[in-house]
Amino acid sequence: MPIEIIAEAAQGYEGDPKLAQLLARGAVRAGADAVKFQLVYADELATPDYQHYALFQGLEMPRAVWQAVVDETHQANRRFYFDVFGERSLREAHALRADGVKIHSTDFFNAPLVRLALELMPRVFISFGGIAVDELDTFLQRHRIPPQGTVCLMYGFQADPTPIELNHLSRLGALRERFLGYQFGFMDHTDGSLEEALTVALLALPFGVRCIEKHIGLDRALQLEDYLSALSPELFQLFVQRIRRLEPALGTDRLELTPTEREYRQKAVKAVVAARAIAQGTVLAPEDLSLKRVARTTAANPLHRIEDAVGRTVTADLQPNQPVMKEMVG
Repeated sequence: MPIEIIAEAAQGYEGDPKLAQLLARGAVRAGADAVKFQLVYADELATPDYQHYALFQGLEMPRAVWQAVVDETHQANRRFYFDVFGERSLREAHALRADGVKIHSTDFFNAPLVRLALELMPRVFISFGGIAVDELDTFLQRHRIPPQGTVCLMYGFQADPTPIELNHLSRLGALRERFLGYQFGFMDHTDGSLEEALTVALLALPFGVRCIEKHIGLDRALQLEDYLSALSPELFQLFVQRIRRLEPALGTDRLELTPTEREYRQKAVKAVVAARAIAQGTVLAPEDLSLKRVARTTAANPLHRIEDAVGRTVTADLQPNQPVMKEMVG
């Protein structure tokens, strides 16, 4: 299954319907699998004296505006997600026919909201940035979230932006070992002005993440909300292309040799050959044998270890450099 790439518009629309539309279109053109916005109602997110309360109020938009953006995204065969921060925004996301919601770390301990999201939505993302691993363990047990389900656990946090060295991507390996069978994703908040913003998320791929969330913005020069870790649509497209080009390199975790590897083995691994002319009935000694690469046409089933031939009797005459087949020794 391909890795899901989510274009995180967050609050970058600033309550402007046109900006929301342009961000969603930019995500579609960039090749993202899904676009995600924060669906904000100030009174369920913060108290009136909170420092960003007025900003949150300014993000509120009518249902009809959101429905137009959701519908256009669906018409482009892309998924649409919302971050929700309370029952009102969750029910609104459900009414808008969003494909899923994310529970932000803000509401990690909001059990009623989590339960309702799991009940209503076909897909739920759980952000656990800033959450201790024991708390995540308790969370999964309390909400009876099974492995191999539709819930994706999202690793990463926003430090406006997050320094590269604070991502600690190696934790993803430890998390997958501890929480066997659960889906994990990576939320990349690298400074969008850095060249590394196009590559940090690639390092998460070998850890088996099922989705990558990356901020998208219209233009960094505009310095719209949430621009610090955002890529322009043009750079986001390059980001998507890099993932899609490199994703096949992940391959499979099955340990059986592929046909191509078996072919390489036949060409590369030395076979046991006669070091001199050897008569039928000879009991082989180490000095009778050598290891060399041989033509595949002459060695369909060769021995590869000299010790497997020493002390055994050859059943046919051998010429110098002739491969010793398994059926030639008794």
